Amino acid sequence: MEINPAHTDKRRLFARWFCRRLTTYTVICAFLAFVNWQTSPHYWWVLWVIAGWGLNIVLSLVYYLFDCDDERNYRNY
Repeated sequence: MEINPAHTDKRRLFARWFCRRLTTYTVICAFLAFVNWQTSPHYWWVLWVIAGWGLNIVLSLVYYLFDCDDERNYRNY
């Protein structure tokens, strides 16, 4: 099995991008949870943010893992 350098570069860049995105998600959601807890602890609206943003991150990972790349799977019309 031959390792393609372009593929490893793509994997490394995606890992860096994904880690940054996950870190941003965690920090901002923690901050919003704190704000929610301080302002309106009876209604946890932050769960909507966590669920929506989390779904976006999970779908990004799934698209990468199943190689749903726009350049290869879609034709130029």
